[in-house]
Amino acid sequence: MSLTVFLMALGSAVLHAVWNTLARSRPDPGFGFAAMVVSAGVIGLPLLAYAGLPDPDSYVWLGCSCLFNLATLRLTMMAYRLLPLSLAYPISRAAAPLIVTFIQIVILGQERVGLGIVLGIGVISFAIMLLAASARTEERLDPRGLMFTLAAGVFTAIVVVVDSIGVRLSGNTLGYAAVAAVVNAVTLPILLAFEGVHPRQLLKGNKRFGMMGASVSMMSYLLILLAYQNGPVAPSSAIRETSVVFATAFAALLLGETIGRLRWLAVGLTCIGMVIIRLV
Repeated sequence: MSLTVFLMALGSAVLHAVWNTLARSRPDPGFGFAAMVVSAGVIGLPLLAYAGLPDPDSYVWLGCSCLFNLATLRLTMMAYRLLPLSLAYPISRAAAPLIVTFIQIVILGQERVGLGIVLGIGVISFAIMLLAASARTEERLDPRGLMFTLAAGVFTAIVVVVDSIGVRLSGNTLGYAAVAAVVNAVTLPILLAFEGVHPRQLLKGNKRFGMMGASVSMMSYLLILLAYQNGPVAPSSAIRETSVVFATAFAALLLGETIGRLRWLAVGLTCIGMVIIRLV
């Protein structure tokens, strides 16, 4: 993996952790999350006017990405209402790198990676699982929350694979990201409206927050799309999932959540996994 692609994926990981922490800090994390999605659509409109539409060859993949991403967003919203960030976030991300690697190599045959890369991805995934396994008895382990986070992890992996194909066919990374943002911003409120949530509720008290979080979210998405476009997908995806490292630190420093020794061990293992991927 080149240094440029590595830094793109790592930068995306940091920003991804930032906007997830911002959403979790809101009185109602689910609505905070939704406000960022809607606000990203507002940002996406001028970006789309500037960049133009992506190549039509990418439309099917873009549509699938939006569909699966919508499911991921909805599952994540529900999970954040039931579990602490330091649990929900790692659980939802733990399996994604391994699933992506399996799909890319075994099913699609699109990438060939050595044992070193597989080892690095495995170390990162194991470290993320350690974060999820480090739950303490005082933390609420709502069964529904666990179900939502696991399902979100599966859909996350599918979105990664679909996006990696779509963005390479698009010929226009910025346009691809802008269309995805606009579609998600339109479809999520419609879905919530069917569940009895009025769209105005999403932005009530969250307008300024939503725009700030959406800016971070959009930058994170653009960086990982560029990484997929210019480098190997499976290792890039694994590096991005190191966002749990930063989310763990943010949860401790900003949200006051207690981080024990096992979680810090997981952080260290994640760093080792990143070094392996970068150097082999």
